[in-house]
Amino acid sequence: MRHADVAFGTVVVIVAAAVLVISLQMPFYLNNVPGPGFLPRIIASVLVILGILLVWQSLRPGAPEVRAVGAVTPIETKTHGKPDTKEAAEHFFPRRTVAVFIGYVVAVPLFALIGFVLTGMLLMAYLLIFVEKRRNWASYVALIAVPIAIYLIFVEVLSIELPTGMLGLGILGI
Repeated sequence: MRHADVAFGTVVVIVAAAVLVISLQMPFYLNNVPGPGFLPRIIASVLVILGILLVWQSLRPGAPEVRAVGAVTPIETKTHGKPDTKEAAEHFFPRRTVAVFIGYVVAVPLFALIGFVLTGMLLMAYLLIFVEKRRNWASYVALIAVPIAIYLIFVEVLSIELPTGMLGLGILGI
């Protein structure tokens, strides 16, 4: 049993259930468009389910530990077959996490400057090509198609305005 996962899952369920109760007092649809209770109700419901799943999985007994058969290195002898956490922790720096965070920080002011679609394309290009090193045709199609699709869904289907840039000349914001 993993006590930290049980505690975290329980907190998620409690907070999500509170948000769900509050969002039930708000209209789900208002004038044929999603109302103020639409997104909180959906997200809170999903979080309640995921929190319950986390608690349930954490309470289940763990699987038996399986080790490879063969020669044991001196480090494994010292650490009983498990990696030495001190050595791994000293040299660890979350480069990808920091790179993603920097990408988001740079993207925020760009939304107002060049618009949602161009900023989304630049952000996805940065994340897919430079951070994740995915340089295939699907990545290039996604970095163009996904921001345009998100923009069209929000603007045309949900009637929610997204930034179009300083000049405000439409979908590309230029």
